[in-house]
Amino acid sequence: MDQLSPLNIIGGVIALFTILGFLKRFVSFFFNLVALSLGAIAGLWAYNNGFEIAQKAVDKPQPWMSTAIGISTFVITIVVFRKIIAFLAGKNDEDSQARSGGFRMAGGLFGLLLGASFTYFMLTGVRYAGTVSELDRLTKYVSGKIDASSKEPIFAKLKLWIDSSQIGQWHQKIDFLNDPVEANAAKLAIVKEENLERFATMTSQQGVEFIPDAIPVDPAIQRAYDRRNFGALLRNEAIQKKLRETFTEDQLRQLDIEGELGLRK
Repeated sequence: MDQLSPLNIIGGVIALFTILGFLKRFVSFFFNLVALSLGAIAGLWAYNNGFEIAQKAVDKPQPWMSTAIGISTFVITIVVFRKIIAFLAGKNDEDSQARSGGFRMAGGLFGLLLGASFTYFMLTGVRYAGTVSELDRLTKYVSGKIDASSKEPIFAKLKLWIDSSQIGQWHQKIDFLNDPVEANAAKLAIVKEENLERFATMTSQQGVEFIPDAIPVDPAIQRAYDRRNFGALLRNEAIQKKLRETFTEDQLRQLDIEGELGLRK
């Protein structure tokens, strides 16, 4: 103690509080990242199972319901997790306000991550809802329930607008949910279910001989189509595998099904 000067003691105290403050911010930032990760996982699960979840409340779920369920689950999971952590830490609103200055850095970074994640999932959700809207409209068209003059769904328009923008083209490269090849595969399955002649015409235009079993006969496909469970059609591996064996990725990606059917100008 005799060798420690007041300056050394003061410096040590400042260093100690600096380390404690950094650790506090790090812990807060860590739990915010955990909340964000859990929200993304829960939101994605709800998104993929949105049709089945909505079907428990309504007989005929609408395409937008899966998106709404996914986003709601994402936000609710984050809020609930943060509330639980705050409760376990013994924090209340007054404590949070009093200590907010110490967490601005972590809160700012979390806000940036949350904003970027929300934008990403929003674009993903809109594109997915747009794809489902396209599948629904295509089903009605090939079955004769609507004609080419029918209005294009709002989500389908938003999807086209996003895909044509620079940010949309960048987003497509990292979009883990929406694949144009899988979307066109599902559309071909719908056309075959309703009109084999049109299906033959479209597939023969891809530069290969028409193969009648390019879409496999699978009870799961028929069941998903009958229930209008377009999410299941998009995720059907049998459709994707068989079509990829028959056509190249570029052929499927460049296929404009609505355009060839006269449904989109």
